[in-house]
Amino acid sequence: MKNVKRASFLLALISLALLFCFNTPVLAEKMSGDYLCELGKSFYNLGKYDDALNEFQKALVVDPDNQVAKDYVERIFKGNFADKKPASLVKSPEATDNQATFQAKESKNTVTTDTAPLDNSVKIQAMDEAMLKLKSLPETVVPAASAIVAPSAVVLPAQTSSAAATASNPLVVEAKKPEVLPAQPKTIETNKTVEANKVEATKEEAPQSATGDEGTKGIDKDAAKKGADKESSFIKKDEKGYKVGPLRVSGEAQLSFGVTPNDFIWKRANFDLNEKFLSWRMTSNAAYNRGFNTYDPAIYDSLSVNLDTENKEGFNFHTNLTVDPWSFTGKSSKMTVSNGSDTSDIQLYYWSNTGYTLNHTFFSNLQGLTLNLPELKVKDGKTVATTADGFVIPESKIDRQFQPIRELWVDYTNDKVKFRAFPMAYQDQAYTSDDPLLITNHGIWWKDSKWLRMYTPGQLHTGNTPVDFTKGYWDDSLSFISKDSTGKYLTALRGFSFNFQPQEATTFDATVATPKHLWQDYDVVDNVISASRLKHRFADNFMLGGTFTTRSGFKTSPQKLDSQNFVGGVDLGYEVIDGVKAQAEFLTSKSQYDMNNSDYETESRGNAYYFSFITRYPRSSIMDLKYGYDEIAMAKDEDLLVKSKFYVSRMDKGFDSALSDFHNTRQDVFWSRHIHFRKPMGYYSQGLEGSNTNWGELNSSRIGDGIDVGRNTLGFRLELFLEDRLNNLFDIRNVHNVNGKFIENVVRDELTVKVTDKLTAKALGIYQKMPRTVAGIDPYIYDGKTGEFFKNDAVPDGQDPSIKTGSLGLNYDFFDWLSLNGIYERTNDYTLAYGNFPQNILRNDTSLYGDYSQNDKYYSYVEPFLYGQGLFPQAPYEFYNVFKTGLRILPMKNLEIYLDYTRNEYETASLINDNMNHIGMEVTYMPTRKLGMSMKYIYSRCKDITENSSVYGLTDTPKGHHNFFSEFRYLPSKDDEVILQYGVGDTSSIGNFSSLDPYGGTMLTLDTQHIIRAYYRRRF
Repeated sequence: MKNVKRASFLLALISLALLFCFNTPVLAEKMSGDYLCELGKSFYNLGKYDDALNEFQKALVVDPDNQVAKDYVERIFKGNFADKKPASLVKSPEATDNQATFQAKESKNTVTTDTAPLDNSVKIQAMDEAMLKLKSLPETVVPAASAIVAPSAVVLPAQTSSAAATASNPLVVEAKKPEVLPAQPKTIETNKTVEANKVEATKEEAPQSATGDEGTKGIDKDAAKKGADKESSFIKKDEKGYKVGPLRVSGEAQLSFGVTPNDFIWKRANFDLNEKFLSWRMTSNAAYNRGFNTYDPAIYDSLSVNLDTENKEGFNFHTNLTVDPWSFTGKSSKMTVSNGSDTSDIQLYYWSNTGYTLNHTFFSNLQGLTLNLPELKVKDGKTVATTADGFVIPESKIDRQFQPIRELWVDYTNDKVKFRAFPMAYQDQAYTSDDPLLITNHGIWWKDSKWLRMYTPGQLHTGNTPVDFTKGYWDDSLSFISKDSTGKYLTALRGFSFNFQPQEATTFDATVATPKHLWQDYDVVDNVISASRLKHRFADNFMLGGTFTTRSGFKTSPQKLDSQNFVGGVDLGYEVIDGVKAQAEFLTSKSQYDMNNSDYETESRGNAYYFSFITRYPRSSIMDLKYGYDEIAMAKDEDLLVKSKFYVSRMDKGFDSALSDFHNTRQDVFWSRHIHFRKPMGYYSQGLEGSNTNWGELNSSRIGDGIDVGRNTLGFRLELFLEDRLNNLFDIRNVHNVNGKFIENVVRDELTVKVTDKLTAKALGIYQKMPRTVAGIDPYIYDGKTGEFFKNDAVPDGQDPSIKTGSLGLNYDFFDWLSLNGIYERTNDYTLAYGNFPQNILRNDTSLYGDYSQNDKYYSYVEPFLYGQGLFPQAPYEFYNVFKTGLRILPMKNLEIYLDYTRNEYETASLINDNMNHIGMEVTYMPTRKLGMSMKYIYSRCKDITENSSVYGLTDTPKGHHNFFSEFRYLPSKDDEVILQYGVGDTSSIGNFSSLDPYGGTMLTLDTQHIIRAYYRRRF
């Protein structure tokens, strides 16, 4: 074993050395161009377009293939910015692209420049002339490669509401405008201030002859020849990777290790360890579980390579090859195990990231008893014999598999057709419709797409009296847990997509796919999905569309069609006048499950109806906004925006959409029920770490809409934006079930006012009116898979569970370097404001305890229930107070200190957000652009959940917890970084887990974890 460790260590060192070696020619050949581009970007940001153009043209002389320089030169000429004097600060194209206003791509809402773009021939001539002039420059204009260091920023956590501080302090991350839809992961970067590093160079322009020729004075023919030789080079390097003939090669690599007092760790990672807020892990100490201190170590090595062609039309190819711990999986043969009176058919699934098999749930054949397989250690390719829930699991051999292909597809594109065949792809290839109800791929940001779910057939239990049956269902037990440590879902999609636009007014989209989980053989298909949509614009202000989806589930031994789901309907959009749009949609569904068992086959039908009325003031067309209300944003030349949405929805109880999830978007997200002064998402994307989420995704679903199966919903929202001085959101929804029974009334108002240049005030009010409680049914906690409320024996009958929240906050910027905020909250919300935590960890959601009869047949189902809930407040809920304050200090422009304190009368509030009783200090320091470090200490107090002989209780008084985390980051170049961490904090990229607080309040562990982790990452 020691030899293996030594060999691994040597291999890691060699790999690290090779990566640094590969970096050497890049620095020698490319840093000049990159440096000049950075200067150009800086001038562009300041509105100095002539200076920016000059720097980008220099970069093109050094590196004629520099795509960044080409793009900026194109934008400058296209916008006719040349020779303009800057009137104000202008955002760079990169910053604009990162804002999800949607006005730049798909909307008539786009604000165009006052002057018409230059004719294309004029642009080409101007660019050619500029290049000829620059080629006459002496070689001393370009700094020597050895003297150039590309500016790179280490992005560290920032807590501030001061716009001035954001502009002046490189530590502070500028808040993005809301994005609405899932976007590709982007790295949040600080503004790069490179004015001080400007290269001063004098140049002589080459005169042109009377005939328009370039002349001869100052022309460096050797340099021109050298550029031509480089142009013909087979391998080229730019910011997007390497160009190798027709292929572009890019990718990322990571090396890491960890050290604890008792162990040296080369590999240990499992993102599901972060999902403890909704799972059994907080009450377990098995395997890598540590109760409230459970976390994902995220220690692993990886190499990811992308191969792409870049033809504008015709065929293109893409593949992603990734070698990481999740590329190495394994499984046992299928086996039948027994508890003496019943049997269960099981299979063990192994993955290399933990060295354990997967925790998974099976049900017995005769009685439907639950068999929760634990995580079993794999040693020498085998698991040891064990017993689980009374079933004897024998020693099992694991057959290992290697699966490096994560993405593979071939495209064909012309002016009317786009076709893609993807034998392997991530969930982003699932089709997201733009009909008003989003009937395919709708869901909340942290959940896996319903396209990834496998089909599990129904099961007959002949050992019960009377005999009962469990229906087949679309199963997310493997797709949800199968994530790497960045939170990326690893279940693949196999299929093809097709887009056809025969004319500008007509489009047709279709996607057909089947999911494949990590342990599934490629030739096994358990369900097939299709989705298609046809749209036609009959007039500039009138559109008609139709959407149709299918899902078919199969038994696989032998292959037989077992279940089907069909959804289809029509929708229309009509813009009455500019800025006033009506939308309507009608859908119908039909489902058949367990078709191979005529006795227990079931069928359901249902309809869904939706109508909305959207307005915008000042009036401008919103007809082309693909996703409607959420895309409406203030244009650059506007200082006032008022937008509103009125909607009515009905979904029959029998309506069944197998491709969209409405259960998890009907209710408010916990962090949306508090006031915040920190800036969102500043904590989760640093250095080369990309975030799998963005603020737009979170913001669009933070307030529930009440829409779900079996519900009638009426809602209205009004938002007002007045420059940067005031914004207000008013939202109200009324929900009844389809039989008219009252479910909820929810009203909220959010107000932000910039009272003075130094003082900002925020207010939040929420009132959620609920019906009287029913004994044994929890009024708030429900199953995200079915939408049904949990059983809870602690809930009394006939009480009022309504909740109210009132909150007021002030932030005062004494100086650019000093600000103080305070928040007061009075509420009786013990559940939604905390994501139902810690109540929902005392749960059972894996047992077939539910039963009902239909057509004289008996059915059993998983009926989730909560236990030990007498530990927590029950309706009617008493009011309590929360006080929070934070002090931000910038002693130097590259040093930030943030102190915060919370006093909460609800002492069971724990680590899910910063409403927990605590005092904290955070220090971030960036001595240079290449070097950054942070430190965070939190002392918290809360009543802990304890276990005594399987009986759970709370400590009598709050217990204190110390948590210390520190991080050091070094960026040798813009493409690589070295990271050292001690402890476990919330300032690194966390990814997609349900209890993420984007404002930085979530703690992964209560106590300090004595672990040192080291990472080296590189992009190429």
